[in-house]
Amino acid sequence: MSTKDQWNIKGLELSLKFDWVTARNTSHSKTNFIIQMGKNEFVGLGEVAPNIRYGENAELIKKQFEYFLEILSQNEMRSKDLVSFEALANILDEVEVCSSLRFGIEQAFLHYLSELSETSPQKLLGHKEVSSVYTSFSIPLIPIGQIKDFIDKHKLSRFPALKIKINNEESLKRVQEVRKNYKGKLRLDANESFTDFDQLVNFTKEVDPLQIEFLEQPFPADFHQQYFELQGLSPVLIFADESLTNQDISDYFPARFDGVVVKLMKAGSFFKASKQLREAKAKGMYTMLGCMVETSIGISGAMYLADQVDFFDLDGHLLLSKDPYGKVTEEKGRLFFSHLH
Repeated sequence: MSTKDQWNIKGLELSLKFDWVTARNTSHSKTNFIIQMGKNEFVGLGEVAPNIRYGENAELIKKQFEYFLEILSQNEMRSKDLVSFEALANILDEVEVCSSLRFGIEQAFLHYLSELSETSPQKLLGHKEVSSVYTSFSIPLIPIGQIKDFIDKHKLSRFPALKIKINNEESLKRVQEVRKNYKGKLRLDANESFTDFDQLVNFTKEVDPLQIEFLEQPFPADFHQQYFELQGLSPVLIFADESLTNQDISDYFPARFDGVVVKLMKAGSFFKASKQLREAKAKGMYTMLGCMVETSIGISGAMYLADQVDFFDLDGHLLLSKDPYGKVTEEKGRLFFSHLH
């Protein structure tokens, strides 16, 4: 079987249930990619969800995947020797693909090995199997007057926690409106939208009584000193999201954050994400598994790492008008691997 028969990529245009509005941008749809490894009896699938925040786009994904195939094709023996994660990692290091594509390739390879060996993906990764997790659901940056209808329309009371997208304008009123219409835990995601230190400190004090679990990435990632000074001043836990991509959890993080948001599409690998989770826990930090806008292929991959995580924000497939794969089922805010898995 030739390399191009062994590996394939296809684009997915995913329409959303509603406009996805954050402090950074507005999306009506999302273009992801599915990587396929193998043919006929044994086929592995992996998802690529590019993020423009990190300079990823459809053109880059296609270009880098072609280069990946080119490297494999140049050495037929090397392609045949691709039987371990270490061998794959060596090739991906040489190609230097972006994180989301690297993960998609690795996930397809994992699923291929799982089918071939009749061994669960979790076992191959060295993780305990967890059959279900509770997830939060995110409320985009919609007008405050539309929040009650949004919660009612999408029946969000079934989720144990909601994550509210905020910016640095009317944030308190936004959270108060959600609290009036929802009784569960609240999480806040600022997407780097605050730049005024005193404004943020005041906001955390004002919002603290509203049963807030944590606030994600209030300042831009390069506000290193501000995050350091914020420790001890905010009554609300502060989590790193955009500040953490594929690097190790060094002492930099516990000096500035209470927890980290680990995403497979940012980490670029199951093994890197797993290492980040272990390192964060070893340093006394909280951990959350997050996601991009993804189908249930990507979401199911995140669930493979569920045995060492405190919080889950895996609603990416629930934002889609229709999930084309049905790998994960949601009931009362709980995610299960479906019978199609």
